[in-house]
Formats: sequence, structure tokens, C-alpha cells
Amino acid sequence: MDKRERRKQVDRCIDDISRKVLISVHDFLERLTKAGNLSTEQVTEAFMAATALGYQIARMTYPEALRDEVNQAGEALARKIGPHTPHPRSFAQAWSSEPGAALCGAIESHDISNDPTARAAVFDFLVRQHEPMDPLVSHGTRSTYTGGRGDASTQQDATARRDFTAAFLDGWLQNSSHAPAGTKVSGFRRLMGGYSKATYIVTLDQAGTETTVVIRKDSPGLPTGSSVASEFPVLGEMQKIGVPVPAPLWLEADEAVCDGAFMGVSFAEGTPANQIVPTDPATALAWAHSCAEVIGTLHAKTAIPGGDVREPIAHEIDALEARMRTRERAPHPGLLIGLAWLRAHLDDLRDRPACRIHGDFGFHNMMMRDGRIVAMLDWEFSRIGDPVEDLASIKPFMDQIGAWDAFYERYQALSGFTLDATADRYFSVWQEARNMVACLGSLNSLLLPGVKDVPLTVAGTIYIPKYEISILNAISQAETHHG
Repeated sequence: MDKRERRKQVDRCIDDISRKVLISVHDFLERLTKAGNLSTEQVTEAFMAATALGYQIARMTYPEALRDEVNQAGEALARKIGPHTPHPRSFAQAWSSEPGAALCGAIESHDISNDPTARAAVFDFLVRQHEPMDPLVSHGTRSTYTGGRGDASTQQDATARRDFTAAFLDGWLQNSSHAPAGTKVSGFRRLMGGYSKATYIVTLDQAGTETTVVIRKDSPGLPTGSSVASEFPVLGEMQKIGVPVPAPLWLEADEAVCDGAFMGVSFAEGTPANQIVPTDPATALAWAHSCAEVIGTLHAKTAIPGGDVREPIAHEIDALEARMRTRERAPHPGLLIGLAWLRAHLDDLRDRPACRIHGDFGFHNMMMRDGRIVAMLDWEFSRIGDPVEDLASIKPFMDQIGAWDAFYERYQALSGFTLDATADRYFSVWQEARNMVACLGSLNSLLLPGVKDVPLTVAGTIYIPKYEISILNAISQAETHHG
């Protein structure tokens, strides 16, 4: 046996060992989630870790013959669409070696966003490519946003990432004017989740008097492209118009202080809505009215007379495409189709009203007490937009508790706006495209030095193909209903 063959045997052995290690860890995490002796947050994190490991195991064992078939299918489809030259990407070398590169070039050269037959062929290509890792990928997902920019750096330096700890916060408070002299951090806990922002519950002790505050800190690489530095002033604006939000307390906008900007806000005494979804009609009705009052107040008091919502949306599409090109490490033909469709259908929003929107209005971002919203959280997607985007976000939640009609009646009375069906279909595509670009950022954030967050592993791997499928599904549904 020559040296080269021995090397191949060693490599195969290492691959087999690596797979066995991952499979063993995956099985342990699955047993752990079923053991019943973990906190809710620990079970969630263990489940996410098991999901990510399972996906990577399937990715490691992806059949080489199938990869060749997928490549050939993508190239054949590209030739059918027409001559092409791919636009430049930040990760061009890695990008061009992955399945679908030629197909993306063809889509960039020939708009097929309004061609149902061509879109269906791309859908089939994506399902064929991703089903070995995710057998349910064809269903897509309408999961909550995961996020991150993560396009800031590609250097793999050895610099340790500074952790946001109780000791760090203690020192920062002592050296700032944001807390009375002698204030100490006496309690510090990070909440599970946080794809784009990390959240901490902190207890501050000042001469024996304790105060609870919440810290929101940007994740490495800014997955969503938004920072708490832009979210902070929005909270102040919301307070002024009577929208229930955590009170903004202080902001550290310099990301160099601790690898990301962070802000402190007041602690809202309540329970996350998604943990206590009501089943009785009386509570569901109370929730519906509270949601309508909050979002109706937001939209009515920030409405822009004569505003054209198409202008800010066009800028947002350009920004999404720019972030896509700097983040993509693999070709995503479905996302290209989605962005082209959004541009082609901008005039669907002609004469639509413009106002400030929340951008991610759902139970996952509400704190409830006594049947009412005591605080709307996570304003990172807030901007000037179409009120229908918020209505489209909340409708599945209202349908879940059987209270859409009650919500909508109260909302219309407060705001005067309606759920326009055409705009609703438009924003169903928009949300899937936006969320997918955020997932691309999560992948890049995960690759930054020192980043080891479990949510980013899920957002940056599993959700990317799901959202790509969801974009195509949303377009098909929009055109079916329109027809």
C-alpha cells in the first residue's frame, strides 16, 4: 500500500470517527430534552443543539452522486433559462463552487419571477438539493426571525471575543453616569434565544435597594443589519405616543466597548405572551382588544399624510440585495426570484398609507399581564412602512386564538386602516425574503472568531433553505389568490 492510499484510509477513519462522535452527542442531547429535569430555557437550547447536530450529520453524509446530479440539474436549468453571467459576491470562490451558481447567474440575467413554470423548476431543484438534510424542507417555514448581519469580517484571527458578563457591566456602570455611585450588579442572567440580540435580566443593588433592568446587546456581526443604537430612540418615541414599551434607560453605542452596542431598558412585570396563549374566549377577546389598541395607536399616531410607502420599501429591497451579495456563501436562486418579484410588484402598493410599523408584531414580542399588553418588545424591524405588514404579522396569532374578527373591528375603529388583500400578499413574500437575508447574516456571525451561540447555528444552517422555499411558496400563493 503506497503512502497516498494510507493517507486516504486515515482520512476515512477520521471522518467515520467524527460522524460517530456527532451522532453520539446528538443522541445524548435528544435524551436530555426528554429527561424532564431541565428548565424551559435549557430544554429549548438542548433541542436547538440537537437539531443543528442532526442537520450537520446529514450534511456530512450527503451522497456524492446526488451532489453531482443536483449540480447537473442546476446547470441544465440555467441553460434553459438563457445565457448568463453571475453578479459578483463577497465570497465568490466558495459561492461559485456550490450547486446552483450557474442557475443564479441565469436568474440574474433573465427575470423569471413572474414565470410560474420556471419558478416551479427552481422549487423542485431546491427541494432535491436540500431534502437529504431536511426531509420537510418543501414545507418551508413561517418561523420567527433569526438574524444577523455578520458580513463585517472574514479574518480568522485569534483575538478572543469579550463576553458580556456581570463583572464587565459592574465596571461599565461604575465608570459611567448611568447609575448612582455605589450601584452593584447583584443578579445577572442571560435569556435563551436571541438570534440577533442577546437579552439579559440584571438586578442592580444601590444601598440595599434592588432594581431589575433588561439589557439588549447586539449579536456579533449585526445579523439583522440593525443595532440597539437605532432601536433605543424608537422606544422613546413610542413612550411619547402612548405605546407600551420598556422605558429606555441608557445606551452604549460604541460597539468597541464590548464587541457590540448595548442598551438598558426597564423591566416589564409580565409574562411572554407565547408562554400563556389563552384558550378561553373571554381572555382571547381581551388579548385581541389589547393588541388592536396597541397597533392601532401606533399606526394612527404616526401616519404620514400623502406618504408613498413604495419609496421606503424600494430602499429596503436594495438594502436586502446588497446584504445578500456580501453575505452569501452559497447560491440562493429562490432568494433572487423573491427580490425580483418584490421589485416587479412594487406598484401593488400604490396609494397605500405609510406610517411607523413594528415590523414583527406577534406573541413572541409581547409581555402580558391581566389580559393586556404591558410591553411590546424588539423594535429592531421598526421603520416607516405599510400598516398591512403588521396586520399580516399578527393575523396568524389572532387566528390561533379565534379572535381575528374582534381584533380587526377594534383596530379599524382606532386607525381607519384596512387589511388590503393585495398588500397582504406582497408582504407575505417580503417577510420571507427579509428573514432569509437575516439568516445569511447569522451564518456569517457564527463564523466570526469567538462566536459559539446555539441559535446562530440553527439560523445559519437549517433555516436558510426553509426560508428560500417559503419565498417561492409565498409567491405562488400570492399569484393564486390574485388570479
